[in-house]
Amino acid sequence: MNVGYLSQAIKRISLIDWGCLGEKEFMSQSYLCREYLRRATKFLKNYPGTCIPPFIMISNSIIEPQENIEMIEILNEINNSYHKALVTSYLELCALIDEKNPIAMDNRDLFEPAIKLYERGGFFYRREGYLYINGNSIIIADVAWDEKEPLNISDEILDALDNGSAE
Repeated sequence: MNVGYLSQAIKRISLIDWGCLGEKEFMSQSYLCREYLRRATKFLKNYPGTCIPPFIMISNSIIEPQENIEMIEILNEINNSYHKALVTSYLELCALIDEKNPIAMDNRDLFEPAIKLYERGGFFYRREGYLYINGNSIIIADVAWDEKEPLNISDEILDALDNGSAE
């Protein structure tokens, strides 16, 4: 039996402890945030939509999936509006992949850094042209994030960053 992307995404999101985000700071969190910025900037350049970058709204940039994402119960556990918007878009993307939407299929890894960030207990927020994570700010305006080299976000690299054995 083939389990769809949306089902896998719901299971993955269900395992995140949304009440504990930000309690621990790790190097991998900023690293993941930077890679998400790169992917989001590249995506929004190709598929602009009504959103507050880097919080992409897939239904505004591509098309709304047939699945009613707003009815997915796990979204009720996410109290932060930015987190909820990002996770909603992630679920929309996964639903569109299940529907064989070619744009969604080509961008299937778009939200991977952000979801890994949440899984590792981190979060970021946007204010006045900056993203804030772990007490640091990352400028999002006037930076060609889409021209940056992709970062390796394998668990081995992320664990090495968190253990101080990688830079």
